[in-house]
Amino acid sequence: MPDLFDSASALEQHTLEVALTHRKPTLKDTGHCHWCDEPAPPGAHFCDSDCRDDHAKHERMSARVAG
Repeated sequence: MPDLFDSASALEQHTLEVALTHRKPTLKDTGHCHWCDEPAPPGAHFCDSDCRDDHAKHERMSARVAG
């Protein structure tokens, strides 16, 4: 019979697997803005905060429509 620690470990592993399965994909570093396709600074996904905010707003609106 599994003890309390084995059960807790199994639950933790299951929770982690479910979370990883449902996480949103991350943006890849392309060197260009993911919103307007202008050059972006190294390591950045967007050229400025306006594009970042517009992309985030679009993602929220898309999630509402899909959900």
